[in-house]
Order: sequence, then structure tokens, then C-alpha cells
Amino acid sequence: MSCNSYDLVGEAQLAVYQVFSALINQNKELSLTSKYFRIVFRTRCIQMAAGVALANEQPANVAIQNEQSSYLDTPSDLDESVIAEALSALTDRQRLVSQWILSQPKPVSFSAIADHFGIHTRSVRRILSNTIRRIEAYEN
Repeated sequence: MSCNSYDLVGEAQLAVYQVFSALINQNKELSLTSKYFRIVFRTRCIQMAAGVALANEQPANVAIQNEQSSYLDTPSDLDESVIAEALSALTDRQRLVSQWILSQPKPVSFSAIADHFGIHTRSVRRILSNTIRRIEAYEN
């Protein structure tokens, strides 16, 4: 997934719209928007990075419908087979960093990743950039 800040803003707007639509359709309070936005946005980004086609409103509806059945804010709710397949194309270091990022309960910054692995922020950026390239090449 190669993108710039405008792409991310667009994806965030789509995710918010999906969450709003799903909440309204299911007669739920809009105060739940922030809870589900992060889930939907992260899911969309992971799916795009893995090359999975996105279906309209699917992540939002799934997240909201499963509210009672499980705790949705964990990486275990992601499709493990898709993630495992995408990670199989990576080097050991790229896989280690990627798995750590996916296991975090909240989004992490480059500096947090660098601190955790004891490397420079520039190295984290290089690792993640190469990770994205490998996943894109593997899917094509």
C-alpha cells in the first residue's frame, strides 16, 4: 500500500462515514463513533496493505454487530489467515516489527517502535517502507 497523507485522510473520512451509517442503521448512539472508528480504519488499512478488496460498510457493520460477542479492540479480530499470508513474504525482522505493531492495542508512532526495538526512527521507516513494498510485490 503506497499512499500519502491525502489518501489516509480520504480513508479516514470513508471509515467515519461507514461507522455513522452503521450506527444510524442499527439505531445505536453516535457516541460510539470513536470506539468503532479506530477498528474500522485500522481494518481498512490492513486490508489495503494485504491487497484485500474492500466491501462497502462491511468493517463497520461487522464491528458494531459483534459488540456483545467479543472485545473488538484487539488484533485477534483480524483475519489471521490474511495477515499470516501477507507476513509470509517478509524477512524475519520485517515480520517481527509488523507483528509487534499489530499486537498493540492502540496505534503506535515511529518513535515508539524505534524505542521498543532499540533502533533509530529512520530505520523503522525504512523497515516499514520495505515491508509495504514486499507485501505489494507478493500480492501482484
